[in-house]
Amino acid sequence: MKNLIGDDVETWRREIEDPRARLHLCGKSETRAGRKMGHVTRLGAPFGG
Repeated sequence: MKNLIGDDVETWRREIEDPRARLHLCGKSETRAGRKMGHVTRLGAPFGG
């Protein structure tokens, strides 16, 4: 699982290009530094691999 913190949430499109990736957005309307905006879960392979 990779947390999407603050502006990292803008990378979600790239993260889900992997068909093993699943996206969960928290539904928060305001992005702030240090705030968890969601996460990506990838099954079957380590992140970066």
